[in-house]
Amino acid sequence: MTFELEKVLDLKKWEKVQESIAIATQVAIILIDYKGKPVTRHSRIQPFCQLARVHPELGKFCEKCDARAGLEAVRTGEPFIYRCHFDIVDMAIPILVDGNYTGAIMAGQIKLADQQHSLEQVLTLPNQELLNQFKQKYQHYYDTYPELPLNDLKKVANMLETLSEYIVSEAIKKDYLVQAYQHTLNIVDSTSNTQSSITTETLEYVKKEVSSTLLDNRLLKFSQGDKTQNKQLQPAIDYLYQNKNELVTLKKLAHLTNLSQSHLSRPLREELGESFRSAYVKLKISWAKELLETTSLSINEISDELGYIEPSYFVRLFKQKVGYTPLNYRKAQKKD
Repeated sequence: MTFELEKVLDLKKWEKVQESIAIATQVAIILIDYKGKPVTRHSRIQPFCQLARVHPELGKFCEKCDARAGLEAVRTGEPFIYRCHFDIVDMAIPILVDGNYTGAIMAGQIKLADQQHSLEQVLTLPNQELLNQFKQKYQHYYDTYPELPLNDLKKVANMLETLSEYIVSEAIKKDYLVQAYQHTLNIVDSTSNTQSSITTETLEYVKKEVSSTLLDNRLLKFSQGDKTQNKQLQPAIDYLYQNKNELVTLKKLAHLTNLSQSHLSRPLREELGESFRSAYVKLKISWAKELLETTSLSINEISDELGYIEPSYFVRLFKQKVGYTPLNYRKAQKKD
């Protein structure tokens, strides 16, 4: 499932914010979609990059570079700072909507005052002669790139990441979801056979949200001591709640219920409304939210409490499912 940035972001408002940040931080900023195509104008673009991006051959490589960097940021779960094919420093901050990669904030067009060559170069041109000729022709522009220390650039990246999470979550909450549910209610209330203009994508999104809510309710009743409809499953459900600090496998639950894994999967799906794996991840996330909201445990401690060996994996998983990092989720709850 994919989302278009125009559906979840007010691009005109974002461009105003983008322009202000670019001026304050000395970095160039542009918003791209998941294919690497620009969806906003470029703020504070450097003359050399501007010429390269309109070049009939080199412009394609600039977009390819953006696309690769965005995907790498999604893979690592954090802003990705890198060198482009012209040895200019840029960074990609992914925009995730409901866990789906939608696009990225691309920022940079600078040189580092230190550690520049420690960064990965994401793209090497097959035609180095073309690159060198272009660089030599516009060397006077190439020499005017601003310099920043790496630590300062990392601070900018963290700020943009936080801003991205906030803007996207607010846009979804206030606009996209509201419209989707309104469309759905209109369909339910209508008694005519007139074909609705609502898209399949929107219906699937609403269906997923409703399904998630139903699952949360099922899991909640188990935490309150309610019993399963299928009594044979009760030892498995009890074990999950009594051993939150483990990463429980289907094999373990099968042993507890004296069933094979294949024979256990079906009744568990019927009880939870989806596969055990999907339901268990949501259960872990719900426990994580509870600990973030009600305790002062560190992120590493919460990761340990939930049985995750690597805190970084827990952080990426939480961000993928919730849209916030655990730390930013805690901050948002305190503000509310």
